[in-house]
Amino acid sequence: MVRRKVDFVIVGQGIAGTWLAYELMKREKKILVINNETENTSSKKAAGLYNPITGKKMTKTWLADQVFAELESSYKQLEILLRAKFLYPKPIYRPFTTISEKNDWTTKVEDPRYLDFIEELKSETLGIGSIQDNLGGIVLKKTGYVDLSVLISSFRDYLIDKGQYLSEMFDYKALEFVSEKTSYKDIEADKVIFCEGPSLANPFFSNLPFKLVRGEVMDVECDLSHNYIFNRGVFMIPKNGYHTVGSTYDHNNLSFEPQSEGITKLKERLSKLFAGSYRIKQMRAGIRPATFDRKPFIGLHPKRETLGIFNGFGTKGVSLTPFFASNFVDFLEGKTMIETEADVQRVY
Repeated sequence: MVRRKVDFVIVGQGIAGTWLAYELMKREKKILVINNETENTSSKKAAGLYNPITGKKMTKTWLADQVFAELESSYKQLEILLRAKFLYPKPIYRPFTTISEKNDWTTKVEDPRYLDFIEELKSETLGIGSIQDNLGGIVLKKTGYVDLSVLISSFRDYLIDKGQYLSEMFDYKALEFVSEKTSYKDIEADKVIFCEGPSLANPFFSNLPFKLVRGEVMDVECDLSHNYIFNRGVFMIPKNGYHTVGSTYDHNNLSFEPQSEGITKLKERLSKLFAGSYRIKQMRAGIRPATFDRKPFIGLHPKRETLGIFNGFGTKGVSLTPFFASNFVDFLEGKTMIETEADVQRVY
C-alpha cells in the first residue's frame, strides 16, 4: 500500500538535483529527493567555476545574457536559506598570448554585446608573482566559483531536516506506472525526474547520446597572493592558502581516478601560465555528464510523461542549472516551453 504521496521524486542530488529541488520547493511542491551517497560524483569533484566568456576564441557562452543576469543573486538567496557560504565572486584574468589577440580585445571592449562581462583591459603585465602575462590581458566580471561540496552537503542537511531526503541507490525495477501516476516502493508521485549526472544505467533514458568526459583537477600550494582567477589553457582558482588548477578533457578513459597522462598535460599547460614552483597538495578526477551537442537534456520521456530528465550540463552546471531549473518548472506548471536547444525532444 502506498503510504506517501508527493508531487515530484527527484533522483540524484548533485548540482542539477539540488537546483531543481530548490526551485520546486519555492513553488510549494511536495518533493522527495532520492540520492545514492558516493564521493564519485561529478559535482563533488568539479571546481565550480562560472564564466560568461569561454572557448579558444573567447566568445559569450550560450545564453550568457539570460543565464548570468541573476546568477549570483540566485546563489546568494540560497546561501541565506541554508545559512552557508559557498559563492565566491572573483574576477577572471585572461592573459594575452599574441599582439593580434590583444588588438581583437581592444576592439571588443567597445562592443555593447560584451559590456556586461568586461571589467577592463590591461595593456601591461599585472606583475603578479610568476604569472606569464607580458602583453597584459582582459579582466572579466560576473565570474567566480561555487564550492559545490558545501552547497550540496548544506542542501542535503536542509532536506533531511524537512524529511524530504532518502539515502539509497535508486531501483529502477521498483517503478510502477498506474494511470497518470508513478509509484516507487511506498511512494506515489506525479512525476519522477532523473538528475543522476554521468550515469548511463537508467533504462528509461539509456538511448540518449551522452558524451561523458573525464577531467583532472589538482590543488597546489605556491607563492602567489591575489584575488584573480587566472584562466589561460588552465584555470587557477585562489582558495584558502592554495590554488585549484584544472582541467583536462578525456572521452576515452572514464575513470574517477586521476590518470598520469592527464596530470602531465595539466602540468604542461600550467607551466605556460605560471612559471613559479608549486607543490601538489591533492589530485582528483571527475566524469562530466556532457552531451553530443554540449546542451543539456531537459524534459519528459516521449512515451511516459510521468518520467522526466534534468541532466547533461557538462562543464557549465554551476551557471546553467539555476536558469534551467526555473525554465523546467515553468514548463511543468504549463507556463512556458523548454528552451528549444535544451529540450530532450530534439533527440527523440
